Amino acid sequence: MIEAVLVVLTNAVAGREDDFDDWYTHIHMRDALRFRGSIAAQRFKWAARQVQDYPSGYGWDYMALYDVFDPARFSREHMENALTPRMMVTDSIRVDGLNDYHYFPLQFRDNDPGTRHDRGVIMEQIKVAQGNEEVFIDWYNEHYFAAACARPGVRKGAFMKFLPQGQLVDMVPVHNFVTTWHIDDASMIDAWRRDEALKNCSFIDQPSLSVTSWEPVTPKITEDEVINTNAAGLAEEERARAHMGDRVMTDRGDELKTV
Repeated sequence: MIEAVLVVLTNAVAGREDDFDDWYTHIHMRDALRFRGSIAAQRFKWAARQVQDYPSGYGWDYMALYDVFDPARFSREHMENALTPRMMVTDSIRVDGLNDYHYFPLQFRDNDPGTRHDRGVIMEQIKVAQGNEEVFIDWYNEHYFAAACARPGVRKGAFMKFLPQGQLVDMVPVHNFVTTWHIDDASMIDAWRRDEALKNCSFIDQPSLSVTSWEPVTPKITEDEVINTNAAGLAEEERARAHMGDRVMTDRGDELKTV
């Protein structure tokens, strides 16, 4: 059973994007799924077409979503093993601006149960002032969520809230609510561009509202598929580790406690 979703936003060192992709896909994601507390993960990249305009940039190029059943255990495993042989970290990752927080589901709907969804994601990041959280949750659950879920091409949605327990870091994120919408294709972006509900919601801090679109880098992979890997998966992991070699981080500073 999913207790939380770990939302991870990252960047690669300029010119090292291929090294970063190779490490994250074939090494890091598999290392993380070997830790107790995880269920599945999938990687995404910033889509060419966005819901909102970002003239100053969004800040991150890559996103990973981890389905987690024990966030406290999953976080503890990360903190204990980062930069060790159990979780080697490439030097092609930018450690400034790492953003990874567990969000806990308030409502979930799957319009196509039993089918694995490996396509794109639209993510809503919402900041609501303390004192308005409960009335916002009621509004979102009763008026917004069902309508968005009914849009053609929406496969599933998860409306989630940040809670302090089980986190990788002590910091509080800018956005205390996140919703991930798994969609069929980029044509769904138009539905979000046309909709004014979030923009007109008085409970939302409008300057910080962010609705972004993400394209898949990998299909979803499960903990079981990593632990009981096939020959092809093992060969790719071994190749990626050989390619990475000793180009890894060794300084376990405060920033890397979240890797």
